[in-house]
Amino acid sequence: MLPHDLVSELVIPELRGLLAHKLSEKGFGQLRISKLLGISQPMISKYMSVSHTEYLKRLEELGLDADEVSRVVEILVEKLANNNQREYLELLSSFLNSILRRGLLCETHKRVSPTVPANCDVCFKLFEEVRDPYVEEVRAAYEILCLHPKASEIIPEVGMNIVSAPPNAKSFRDVAGFSGRIVKSDNRVVAAGEPVKGGSKHTANVLLKVMSRFPKVRSAIAIKYDERCINKLSSANLKVVRTGPHKSIDEFFKSLEKVVSELGEEPDVIADAGGLGIEPVLYVFSTSAIKALEKALICVE
Repeated sequence: MLPHDLVSELVIPELRGLLAHKLSEKGFGQLRISKLLGISQPMISKYMSVSHTEYLKRLEELGLDADEVSRVVEILVEKLANNNQREYLELLSSFLNSILRRGLLCETHKRVSPTVPANCDVCFKLFEEVRDPYVEEVRAAYEILCLHPKASEIIPEVGMNIVSAPPNAKSFRDVAGFSGRIVKSDNRVVAAGEPVKGGSKHTANVLLKVMSRFPKVRSAIAIKYDERCINKLSSANLKVVRTGPHKSIDEFFKSLEKVVSELGEEPDVIADAGGLGIEPVLYVFSTSAIKALEKALICVE
């Protein structure tokens, strides 16, 4: 059995099941899902008969990380929903290659195919390019932002950033974010850099402060401070916490740490009043960059 046979038999069906569920949650019918995934409608019905949780469990048993799988699936769904079939195929292929490159299926391969040599390193040599799922998640969130007709209305004067962190992130260098600010140009949204690990320092450090208290919070987006926006977010039953004003950035982070340490549940939004030389900003948090952006866009809906 080739490594590709293993992926085709054990991984791709589970990913298709997850994609079918997520596309259905976004309102797509089974016929439309079948066309997007390139498989029959009866097969989509069969995939839907198994729970989302069961698919994740099966992939975890193979050695895959459930959080990483969920993030990749979320990005793939956005690519399909926006008819970006080429990017969908590129990202999915890259993810499958990365599974082999990291040796996540090696033990399973040796178990089901005894002819595989004990010292086999074929996949390690063949698949060298691996796209980071957190970087791709930030990129996908930015693309969704650009498509929104009123996106420029939530951009702060100093610009914004979108960040996403793996569960073991300790420093801003571990966090994916844009290497330059995302700014508004007329009514358009423009990124002055590319999403990379360590791209953002300030927004990444804000996220890390919240993550240290609430590990499930893994992404953040900084948007324009606006009382009407705060009211809309609150009306959507999102938890908004206020902080500031501050006399310096150091004071801001001390205040942030104190506020977060006193919270009994994770915040959806931290409304920072800014201070001397510090623009007021709303920091929106969620489990992923795409979900954080969905919350932020409530302000312009």
